[in-house]
Amino acid sequence: VRRPRPRKSCPSRDTAWAMSQENVELVRRSFELWQAGRVDGWIETIDAGVEWDISAHPLPGFPNSGIGRDALVGHMAAYLSGWNDYEVSNKETIDGGDDVVMIMHERARMRGSDMVLDRDLPTVWTVRDGRAVRYRVFKTRADALEAAGLSE
Repeated sequence: VRRPRPRKSCPSRDTAWAMSQENVELVRRSFELWQAGRVDGWIETIDAGVEWDISAHPLPGFPNSGIGRDALVGHMAAYLSGWNDYEVSNKETIDGGDDVVMIMHERARMRGSDMVLDRDLPTVWTVRDGRAVRYRVFKTRADALEAAGLSE
């Protein structure tokens, strides 16, 4: 009796899958470093020429997009300075190859007021060569998935 030979896996597919998993892990680690307040570690996961776009949620007096790690760090510091009791969590991380979709949840109270921010924040991180090279924010999970070439 002949037994079928096991199929050999496609090396390029295996390599792409492994790289994709590395991208997901990088984005998760980056988020965990940010969440823990380890900004120096977080910065190491971000490419010096990172492109970022938050125009889906424009803020008065803040740029909606920019280029460069220093600009992103400055933007994030200014953004956080407007809130008290800021909390962020990772609700979901979705593998899209070079693009990693992360659905974050933000909860904070606006400084000097009782206004509370309580929202999901769909994001897409693009990873190349072990660093985040692009960060984009979207209005909906569906928009983020579409931008990453995925669907619901």
